[in-house]
Amino acid sequence: MQTISDVQKVWHRVMSIRFRTGNQAVRIPSSNELAREFGIARSSVRIALEQLTAEGVLITRKGSGTFINPKRTFFLHENSTLIGLMVQNCNLFFYSRAIQRELACFFAELYQTEWNVRNVEATMLTPEDVRMTVQHNYLDALLTFGTPDFIVETANELLPLVNLGIYREGVTNVVSDLDGCIEELFRITGRDREILTWNLSNPEEYLFRSFRSKPGLIRFPGTEGLTENAVTAELLREMFAKRCPDWILIHPDMLELFRGVIVERYGEERARKILWLYHYVPDTAHDEWTGYFIRADRRKEVRAAIALLKRKMNGETVTGDVSVPAQLLRCPDDPALLTMD
Repeated sequence: MQTISDVQKVWHRVMSIRFRTGNQAVRIPSSNELAREFGIARSSVRIALEQLTAEGVLITRKGSGTFINPKRTFFLHENSTLIGLMVQNCNLFFYSRAIQRELACFFAELYQTEWNVRNVEATMLTPEDVRMTVQHNYLDALLTFGTPDFIVETANELLPLVNLGIYREGVTNVVSDLDGCIEELFRITGRDREILTWNLSNPEEYLFRSFRSKPGLIRFPGTEGLTENAVTAELLREMFAKRCPDWILIHPDMLELFRGVIVERYGEERARKILWLYHYVPDTAHDEWTGYFIRADRRKEVRAAIALLKRKMNGETVTGDVSVPAQLLRCPDDPALLTMD
């Protein structure tokens, strides 16, 4: 694994030289120089250079050294601005359908720019890992989406950055404005005060922050500090025996558990009158159980992030976050559930 990591560092270094020089026939550092630069074995450097030579990216001139091969071209505008995109923990084995939907929004908007985009994938467990990863990707700026706090904070110290998905202190965020959605939920409920809400959102999520700030919503007593792992059927029976929530904000995977306990205690008619709010769009198993999904207008958020990133790369000081109105969708029959717009 260490050798693979070291080889990747050299690959990034060479590709950066090629990218920054517009594919000119420039000499790259020697094997010894690259080994010293990264503090790695020469054998790892040789593996990387041999592979790049085999691919035609590099050519060797006897007595002169190793050079970028100017005849090996890939795309136009290769020396344009290079933007990094970090998704969640940056170490995903695959992209789920939910992430694919988000990436479709990102790339549909990024395509309208003149930028090149690099998806940054790496295992980063410490701030030093973040610094090394950012430096070895040779980026001009960075977009982060749902990325852990320490990664966003550290990267923000190194280059222009805009964050989406989960609110992060101390950086430039593009967040969802939920006021319109909550007002619509009040209208559906028929009142805007004394609404008892069961909410297991991550405290960092903007959804949780918005709900917590509304005076009409009261957090279900006893749920402070609870996690989804701690929510068992017996615990729910005990808590719901005292009172039934008006609203339940829940991950769809927990729906069967919550629904079963409430139906057992209060009957199906009462359970269906609860306003069910989902973290994500539920799958087809829940088609007959009406609920609501608050979805970020990701396309508009990405447009706002691009505009902010351009300003930051131009040297402007950007203060304050940008908010974009979210969408309230009714599950399962809202046609917008099937689109990315």
